[in-house]
Formats: sequence, structure tokens, C-alpha cells
Amino acid sequence: MTRGPQHIIASYDIRDPKRLAKVAKIMKDYGERVLKSVFECNLNDEQFRSIHKRVEAIIDHMEDSVRYYFVCEKCVGNVEISGLGNGFAEDEELIIT
Repeated sequence: MTRGPQHIIASYDIRDPKRLAKVAKIMKDYGERVLKSVFECNLNDEQFRSIHKRVEAIIDHMEDSVRYYFVCEKCVGNVEISGLGNGFAEDEELIIT
């Protein structure tokens, strides 16, 4: 069963600078950087499987850590931000003709 987009916070700690750059590039394909090693994403099931598979192929499982936090709709509304930044924003569909 396919669900609609899920709010996901992805955070990572990658020891090698080359792997770090690769993981950051993958994350940028799926979400918005909100902190140095934290991205907020709105992903459907297929997109989550894709990001997960791509990241798994890069990281060293003995040195690196990647965490995906699935945030419910109610919790998204309760995010409090101090300083710069915005909360989760719904992705707008862009149609180019």
C-alpha cells in the first residue's frame, strides 16, 4: 500500500570527507538542508527507498551513521525554530510547458 508523502528528518555523521560529500549530494536530491548534517524531506515510499538505497551504497557501516526520523503531521506543526530557518514546507509541483 502506497502512502502519501512522509515528513522525514535525515541526519548523518560521516567520517570520511569524500563519503560525506557524496551523502550530502544525495540528500540535496531529496530534501532541504536545515543544518550542516540534517535534511528535511517530504518523500513518498518509492523516494524513501531510493534515498535509502543510494546512501547505503556509499556509507561505511563500521564508521558512519545515518538516521531517518519519520515525523507525524501533528509533530511537524509543533516544530519550534530559534534563529534562522523555516519549518517543513510542502513541495510545490512545478509544471514547465
